[in-house]
Amino acid sequence: MNNKELYHEEITTLRGFRKKIETKAMFKEDLHLFTDNYEDLLAQAKVITRVSDRLQKKLDSANIQILEQNEKIKDTNLLLEDKVYQLVRAKVGKKAGRLLLIFTLGLFGLEQIFLEPVIEKYVSVPFVDLGILTLLFFIVKSLESSLENFFLKKEKKKILDKTKID
Repeated sequence: MNNKELYHEEITTLRGFRKKIETKAMFKEDLHLFTDNYEDLLAQAKVITRVSDRLQKKLDSANIQILEQNEKIKDTNLLLEDKVYQLVRAKVGKKAGRLLLIFTLGLFGLEQIFLEPVIEKYVSVPFVDLGILTLLFFIVKSLESSLENFFLKKEKKKILDKTKID
């Protein structure tokens, strides 16, 4: 039912009343009928308005709940992203640490096998081998952060590529 059909009787009554006003053929019964119709229409408008107001309040309440839930979801997503970043960072740190441990052991072995005999034979300065080991330590330490950053970028790229597909 559209609005034209819904108010058809009221519009017809109003037009008939106006014609009676224009032709001055108005009777007391016409006024009573018109006021009765007007009262019915006003009562219907009140009911419709009350129902509409209640529905609007429910809608407003639902919208507020949705907004609050969206905020909670955003906060949870931020927390989750932070936790995922921490996990990825820990994973990357372990991976970089294992590779550097192997690399460091290799360097230490090479230093002991090849460099140590040369130092003992040709250099008479004490603790040169410790200085070289300290230098190797700082080189490995600087490689650690570079290696972590490399693996972290690689993991981020994997995550971003996966989210683009999903």
